[in-house]
Amino acid sequence: MPVRGAQAHAGAMSTPRTYGHAVVIGAGMGGLAAAAAVANHAGRVTILERDDLPSSPSARAGVPQARHAHALQPGGLAALERLVPGMQATLVAAGGTPVDLPGALAWLSAAGWMRPFPSEGRTLVSASRDLIEWTTRQLVLALPDVTVRSSVEVAGLAVDAGRIVGVDVRPRGAAPDEPVERVSANLVVDASGRRSHAPDWLAAAGYDRPAETRVDADLAYATRTYRRAGTELLPGYRALFMQAQPPRTTRMGVMVPIEGDRWLLTVAGTNGDLPPTDEDGFREFIRGMRSPLLADLVEELEPLSAIVGYRRTANMRRHYEKLSLLPEGFVVLGDATCTFNPVYGQGMSAAALSAEALGRTLADRAGTHAAQQAIAQACAGAWTVATGEDLRYPGTTGGSSSVADRVVRRYFDRLVRAAATDEAVNSAFADVIGMLAPPESLMRPGLAARVLGRRHPTPSLDIPLPARRSNAVAA
Repeated sequence: MPVRGAQAHAGAMSTPRTYGHAVVIGAGMGGLAAAAAVANHAGRVTILERDDLPSSPSARAGVPQARHAHALQPGGLAALERLVPGMQATLVAAGGTPVDLPGALAWLSAAGWMRPFPSEGRTLVSASRDLIEWTTRQLVLALPDVTVRSSVEVAGLAVDAGRIVGVDVRPRGAAPDEPVERVSANLVVDASGRRSHAPDWLAAAGYDRPAETRVDADLAYATRTYRRAGTELLPGYRALFMQAQPPRTTRMGVMVPIEGDRWLLTVAGTNGDLPPTDEDGFREFIRGMRSPLLADLVEELEPLSAIVGYRRTANMRRHYEKLSLLPEGFVVLGDATCTFNPVYGQGMSAAALSAEALGRTLADRAGTHAAQQAIAQACAGAWTVATGEDLRYPGTTGGSSSVADRVVRRYFDRLVRAAATDEAVNSAFADVIGMLAPPESLMRPGLAARVLGRRHPTPSLDIPLPARRSNAVAA
């Protein structure tokens, strides 16, 4: 049965409705953000979802990586707040934990420990993926004329004279030869995730498939939850992020608070140095990281779950923005067009920023091609950060590393070193990591002069620890 919302959407009554009916394929974070973005531009919005959606925050088959660490970056959280006002307060009330960036994050960068500089309003919210998605879904379905149909699969696009006129659907699990139902729509947004069939749908309708770019560091990660008491992981810190130091070290880890009074630990490795999911192997892997701090913390915590792994982590872009011809009224968004190595925590935020970009093009009545270009631009910064880091590993496949790329990476090495001890550089760097500013902002002349023209002290290899760990950590 469809679920219908009733609360008023801010500004909805004053915005002209360009589309009679919009269909969004996928009820994950990309689809929910897209539904909120198009709600002011369509008479009604229907979300089509393959899974049977849970009635409470819990796992579903369509999000296999949900048990691992997730966080709404400051930029993504701000975008969702604009799309569905009240997002942050609702998520925190449901158990999410605000983490100021970088001040409340114990952050071991490739250069050394970052000083906990003031956060200047940069807040991410840490919670399980299940809670983040469930909270977003409740807010989106509270918008007027937004409904969801679950347990249905899209079989193809309906195109007439170069324009989208709907989609063909069938019940999930139905035989391929079973009759389909035509759902009429003059706007269709595919946000069905990494396994999107949009290239096949386009080919069946007579259009070209998009070119693809793939960058794969062969990264895998493993996750476990622990009992939490109190809000701080270490004195003054609410979360911990330990980066690798490629190409010398390939292991990284993050520990964040989630609802239910739990810590969630995700550790990862690349290029064949992959975390085991057995008890002894998992602990040995953590003990072999750059700093023993994480291993020391884990030894004092009570495990609450089994250790679970995940390996589908390649960065991939489908370049719909480069196609010369697309059905007017068909747009692809989120992981269906751009996926990132999940270890960098960008996916949900990139989807929210892409949905905002889609909303702006709909307001301008700019058309499908302009919408795909805007979505590609919204993903460009996150793609640069994720692939730039992954290409530092010698075993990474795909992508390219030109002389110019290597020069830029040397500059960024100096910038990260400066960011550890220079507050102005740290602030600019945190804006980029938090998806509040594009990577090219780090190249502006004033900042570059500060990075290159000053002698910055060597970042600390020690972090202040409680007295019981006074033998502190040498990274």
